[in-house]
Formats: sequence, C-alpha cells, structure tokens
Amino acid sequence: AQSAAVRLAALLRQASSGASRRPCELFFAGEAAASPSGVNAVKGSPPAMATAISTAMLANTGFDKRALLHGRNAKPLPEEVDVVVIGAGLLGLMAAARLKKNGHKVAVLEQRSIVGGIWSMYANSTSQVNSSEGGYNIKDLLPEGSPRKAADNRDHSTAAEILKDIAALGDSLADVIYTRVSVAKVLGTNGDYTTVVSDLNAGDEGAAAVVRSTGVVLAINDRVGLPRPLRVPGMNRFSGVMADGTSDALSGVSWQGKRVVVFGMGAFAVENVRTALESGASHVTVVARRLGTICPKMIDYLNFVKPWDEQYRHDPLTNIKQMKCWRDCYIKSGAVAPEVWPGKVKHDGHTISVSDIWFVAHHLGKMCTKVGTLESMVEGGCVLSDGSFLPADIVVGCIGFTRNTTFCEQLTGRTEVMHSNYLDKNMMYLADAEIDETAFNSFFGSSVLEYAKFYTNTYVQAFERPDALGSILWGAAVKRTPVSLRKWTQYIAVAQELIEKDTTMRGLAADQVRERTKHFYRTMSPEAFLEVNRLEWEELHERLNGSPVSKDKQLPYLFGAAPSWCAPANEVLP
Repeated sequence: AQSAAVRLAALLRQASSGASRRPCELFFAGEAAASPSGVNAVKGSPPAMATAISTAMLANTGFDKRALLHGRNAKPLPEEVDVVVIGAGLLGLMAAARLKKNGHKVAVLEQRSIVGGIWSMYANSTSQVNSSEGGYNIKDLLPEGSPRKAADNRDHSTAAEILKDIAALGDSLADVIYTRVSVAKVLGTNGDYTTVVSDLNAGDEGAAAVVRSTGVVLAINDRVGLPRPLRVPGMNRFSGVMADGTSDALSGVSWQGKRVVVFGMGAFAVENVRTALESGASHVTVVARRLGTICPKMIDYLNFVKPWDEQYRHDPLTNIKQMKCWRDCYIKSGAVAPEVWPGKVKHDGHTISVSDIWFVAHHLGKMCTKVGTLESMVEGGCVLSDGSFLPADIVVGCIGFTRNTTFCEQLTGRTEVMHSNYLDKNMMYLADAEIDETAFNSFFGSSVLEYAKFYTNTYVQAFERPDALGSILWGAAVKRTPVSLRKWTQYIAVAQELIEKDTTMRGLAADQVRERTKHFYRTMSPEAFLEVNRLEWEELHERLNGSPVSKDKQLPYLFGAAPSWCAPANEVLP
C-alpha cells in the first residue's frame, strides 16, 4: 500500500504542477506507522482525519496583519514633493511605485498605521479574489529580489497571498510612506496644490502641517465605504449565529452540518457561500433584493485570455459560444439567472461574481436563491418580507457597502469629476467606481487592478507630457459627472481615446495586455486551465456530496472547446 501511495503521490504532484494552482498537499490516511516522504500522515477515525486535514489546509490561509504595520517614517514629513498620494491602499501604493520608478519625488499619506486599504480592513481570511489570478496581480510592481515577485499565486488568489504582496510593495516604498497622517484638505488648482494635514505622530491632538506639490492622487476608495449592517427586529431571539460577512466576523464558526442563510448577492456574499459549502454546511440559501450575475471561472479566464483586435474587442463568434455555455450552466444546474437576462448581462451597480461552486451546489440541491429581504428574526430562523420562514443555524449579512464619494468632495471641495478620473490638472481620483452594464467588455476585464495599471501609467505620462495629454484628461471639452455618479464606462471611453490619439499610450496599453496574456500562458495556459478546471469541477461534486458522484449524475462540464477560442501558445510565448 505504501509503494502504491508513493507512485500516486508522484502522479498527483505532476498533475498539479501549474503555477497558478496552489501546490497540492498530500495526506496518507491509515494506521501505518510511516507515510511516503513529503506526505502528511493522518490517523484515527474518519472524523478525526477530516479535522486534521482541514486544520492543516487552513493553516496556509492565515496572514499576520502586523506585517502591514509601518512605524513613524524616520524622515520628517516633507514640505514639498512632486506628487502627494492620499491613501496607502493597493491603488495608492501602485501609483507611488510608478511615480517613484520614474524618478518623481512622492509622499504617500495614510491615516492609519498600516497599509493595504480595504484588503486590510474588510477581507476575510478565507476570501479569494473575484478575478482570475493573471488579471489581479502586482508582481510586476515588486522590486527585483523580492521573494514575493517569484512566488506565483494560485488562481483566484487567497487573501493571504494578496496581503503578502501588498506588504512587500509597502516595504519597497517605506521611505515615502507616512502613516498616521490625516489629510484635512487639498487646496489649490491647475497644478499648484497644498495638502493640509494633521500629523498624528506628534500626539493625540496631532500637529498641523502642509505639503506643497504639483500633483495629487486621491487613492481613497469610492465603491466600498462602510459595510451596511444587517439589523432587524428579533435578533436577540435568534438561537444561532448571526454576523456580517466581512472582517473575519465569522472566524472560528463551525459550518459543519449547518443550515446557512446569506443575505445579499455581491462578491462578499458569494465568497461566504463558498466558505460555508466548502466547510461542510448542509444547505445554503441566498436571499437578495434582486438576483446578481454569477459566472463560472472559465468565463472570467476567457475574458482576459482570448485574443483582442486593435480596438480591444473579442471575436463576436467566440463571445456567442461563450455566452451559450454560460447560459447552459444556469439551465442545467437549476440556478436562477438574473432578471435582466438576456437583455443585459447584469444589473446596474452590481458586479459579476465568479464561482464554480455556485452551479455545482445548485445542481446537487445544496443551495438555492430567493428574491426578498429580511423582515425579522425568530428563535429558529428568518422571517422574510413575504411572510415566509427560513430555518437557519447561521445567518450572514452581506448587503453591500455605502459609497465613499463624499470624502473626495470633502477633501477637494469639488463635486464633479471628469470622465478621465481627473478633478483638475495633475489631480486624479484613482478609485473604483460603479460597475455599469458594458464595463466587462474592456481590456480591464473584471479587475480594478488592470484599470489602475493603465491609469497610473496615464498619470505619469500626463505629469511628464501635459501639453500632449492635458486636453484629453483635464481640458475644457472633457466630459464631467457628479462624483457620486462615476461609472466604469466613463473612464473606459477616455482610455480608448488615449489609445487612439497618443502613440505612447497605445504602446503602454499593448504592453499591459501582452504581458498579462504571457503571464496567463506561463502560469496556466488555456489547455492547462481546462484540465485543472475540469478536475476541480468534478472534485466539487464529491466534496459537497460527501461521497463520490458518478459522472452521469454530475453537472456536465461545458467548456471543453474553450482552448480553441484562444491563441496557440507559440503565438503568445517566445
């Protein structure tokens, strides 16, 4: 048995060698005294072995947020820099890295004592990125020699992986990051700015200071403000667990065998569904005011990897084939498609969440969705707005976040933003916005990082070549909108204009897409992704069912032709 286990271990390691799939952990279950080299031994009853395996795997998902702490900068807050970056979240760090690399003097001002923004505030330890790994990746911004630069993340990276990358990027910028500095106001116009701050390092009251600059980047989150709490009458009567689904509020909760109800249908809700089902929940019900759009992993992967034409559009024929597979996933699984289909892909204001487990769980009867809202709680569960009752052991609130647009208005005194993300000359509002209907048709895909990569390049280019780009970005003819009504399609349209009118920006966009595609093919080519994704799809049935599910009883895997819609590897990789 042991020799057979050794052979099997070698085969499994070879099969899981794709860099964007987390390296496999192998376990040898049984009473034998020894296991094959490099394989974990687990013994005891089946429940004890399951607990040991679960504990070992969850140990790799943790992250010590103390790694994000930045003490007081040894250098005093500068009186003057080229560009002030407000916010040391992921986008602020990206902007600072671009500016610093190009030789510009920059100061990053962060109110908290840690970097990482909403990732360090709201992400759950069990969270995974909603975008495919190659589309949500900052390895190119990490310095040479950083261990994290060479460490490929798994597909749909874990929170721990992203936070480790953020920590590495923050460390590389430590000399320009000033934590515990609260920005009160940004004064000035037309490339001559004064940022008024309170330096909290000088004591509880803070010390007033000003920083003059030619440019300002406001990397203060727009779309994700404070989480909306789920609060209704009768919560004190509920006998189970009830919590918001952010910031590890459910850490330590046992999901095994529990009936779970999740309110909301955005990315955090879908992630909590995955966590509950993978952790052994007996059933999950999702309740939302309207049905969000969920896509299989392959759909998101294809949106990044399929070839683009010169206007950054995919081939219409393969788009049709892709949509047919997606629609068939809904039909064959029994999952309910969003109300706006087929006229629109998603509701305005909603994102598209990526999940295979959503469709497999519906097929197996392990989850369902309902349209409604929570009216009240009773001892054994939830009373919905239509008077129906849902029994529950765990109730999770994921009903969205307040918009954070008023902070930008408060700091700058400006109520309108240009479609280019600019508020004024050399003053950019670098933040996620409302994801409207056609947003996912751009080369940014589903990723705010791809948007940020393009627009941080745009900022540097415009800062260095204002005469060439100023008319497109902050000129009198640039369209404006209230800050609270920013949308993805607005800055996508300006990106297209930049690409059409400026040779350098056209080259930077082409480089961004080319390098991203090469990364996808290096870490997980279309053929490799198909093989791994099909295997994971089949494994999900057994994991959720608790025992093997014969092929004829599984939800059919519908994406076998997908690699033929992509370019051959020899056209992408040298």
